[in-house]
Amino acid sequence: MPVEVILPKVDMDMETGTIEAWHVKEGDLVRQGDTIFEIGTNKAVMEVEAPATGAIRGLKLETGVPITVGTPVAWIYLDGEAATTPSEPAAAAAPVAAATLAPPEAPVAPAPTASTTSGLRATPLARRIARQNSLDLSIVAGTGPRGRIGEADVKRHLEQKPRCAPAQEARPAPPAPASASEGRLQPFSAIRRIVANRLSESMRTAPHFYLTSEIEMSASRDLLRRLAARHERIGAPKPSITVLIARIAARVLRDHPVINASVEGEATRFHERVDIGIAMERDGNLVVPVLRDAGSMDMPAMTREFARLRDGMANRTLTPAELGGGTFTISNLGMYGVDSFTAIINPPQGAILAVGRTVDKPVGRDGQIVLRPMANFTLSSDHRIVDGVAAARFMADLREALESPEVLL
Repeated sequence: MPVEVILPKVDMDMETGTIEAWHVKEGDLVRQGDTIFEIGTNKAVMEVEAPATGAIRGLKLETGVPITVGTPVAWIYLDGEAATTPSEPAAAAAPVAAATLAPPEAPVAPAPTASTTSGLRATPLARRIARQNSLDLSIVAGTGPRGRIGEADVKRHLEQKPRCAPAQEARPAPPAPASASEGRLQPFSAIRRIVANRLSESMRTAPHFYLTSEIEMSASRDLLRRLAARHERIGAPKPSITVLIARIAARVLRDHPVINASVEGEATRFHERVDIGIAMERDGNLVVPVLRDAGSMDMPAMTREFARLRDGMANRTLTPAELGGGTFTISNLGMYGVDSFTAIINPPQGAILAVGRTVDKPVGRDGQIVLRPMANFTLSSDHRIVDGVAAARFMADLREALESPEVLL
């Protein structure tokens, strides 16, 4: 009997997903474990492997369309089975084998025009780099498990290409725009589509309001220097200002449950734990790994966990569970010289904190004008569950904690 390939459930709260790209086509022969398509959730994109060896039939070609978890999206006919088109599969009689997930791959842009051959194993990042360089992956030697082609394999091949001078197959030039004034049209990547949908939903459904405070960072900077020396002694990673802000915000959030809450239908979900998402950028896309139980971490533990998430994001080894489920988000653009900005709430969370750069400014202290390092902090709140006074109280406590952080640490 043919083996049913279903849209797998890759996250606890997942009800639907989208097929971002097929890596096979109708009639292709695949081996169990071959990557056959990429699935997108509202958090990430992951590869899905074939649950059996055989010929692909009845492939559901639609991509980018929400599909309910468990829906058959293809069939694998085992060797010797009649290759009847399973347009009307005998679902009740056929054995069901859920497609299996590849080893965790972090969100990655899909292959919209996948030209890979059946049986070719490659990571999404390797495929993307190959596409960007018009490289046929079939001529790249994979060094991963079962010949899987990784990022390093592709880069190594590209570096050697001038010396080997292989005859690259001719590829059609990308279509030229109708006119120079129209520019270049680039379809959304899978991650960009996820970000666009979530943030559009946030702006449509969550009435945002914003509070900004200019906070002196002298004490926080001094503490950061002392922590850096201590971490060096104990072998912990060097703390960054983002980690320190997350640590302080996590402690303040414990006293402001409504800021650490989420919207759930027509109710407010108050979270017992503080899980802080940190907005990061990778390849031009926004990803938000989560510091779990940030309110109970000390600085060395949080610094180590932050370093692990940052490395996992860069290496694309984070799972969807590590990229979702936060209760509050921090976005720091100060390292890019941004003075202040307003951030869009990451739904269903109730608030997000935007951090600008720290810059010396003249301020009044004890009747004199002095220079002090100052930074703008802007809280975006969902007015459905957070009122102005509640947000203002949180910002006041955050200011006090950042200007006198020792009282919390």
